[in-house]
Amino acid sequence: MRLLTALFIVLLSFSAVAEEANLLEITTGEYPPWSAKDYKHGGFVHHMITEAFQREGYKVDYTYHIWARNYKEGQKGKYHATAFWYHSEERAKSFYYSDALYSEDVVFFHLKTTAFTTWKTLKDLEGYRIGATRGYTYTPEFWKAQETGTLNIIVNKSDKINFKMLLRKRVDLFLMATVAGYSLLQKEFSAPQAQTLTYHHTPLFSSTAHLLFPKTREDAQPLLKAFNKGLQAIKQDGFYDKYYDLLLEGYYENP
Repeated sequence: MRLLTALFIVLLSFSAVAEEANLLEITTGEYPPWSAKDYKHGGFVHHMITEAFQREGYKVDYTYHIWARNYKEGQKGKYHATAFWYHSEERAKSFYYSDALYSEDVVFFHLKTTAFTTWKTLKDLEGYRIGATRGYTYTPEFWKAQETGTLNIIVNKSDKINFKMLLRKRVDLFLMATVAGYSLLQKEFSAPQAQTLTYHHTPLFSSTAHLLFPKTREDAQPLLKAFNKGLQAIKQDGFYDKYYDLLLEGYYENP
């Protein structure tokens, strides 16, 4: 009897170790509707990451930070991966990039009363007060224009603050992705407020978002390979498209 009890304890121990080995810790940030603590499945991106890894036998636990810290924590290699980022040459020095989680246009939101009808180059943006969010990528040329004083770029710590400044006419333009921008307006602002805003259809850039794996970790490449395989599977069998359509219908906003 004692032998059976001891054997049972050993088996439980092995099971716990195996389960722990398959649990992945990912650092992330809030960017509704793509990701948010209080959203169903943590938002579309977290849902897809979790499902892709699950197809390959892994479980995922998310730790939320503000975006600037999210990146720094990911760089340290403390976490298995950091979600989720646009591509940049600087980040590519420290991380392996997964296949694309989604693509989006980053556009200029503005009041409908603001005369902003045409722009083609950054020079056309001179004279406007432009809201930007700390920790976001945008483009190297955009940030260089801030450094040289060519553009008047006002950096705030959150998208919500930037929209408030836009509504109060403290900035003229605010850069944000289209889907995420309208989601935030619907969630945090009144309908009359949201209806005073629009956006210019010419994007500053179009980009794809990725899960990043720190190069300092020995398991980075095997996990990258596993994730890409799982992501491909959920795209091929219709899981991804099904929930992307539900994302646009507001599915994730009701936990």
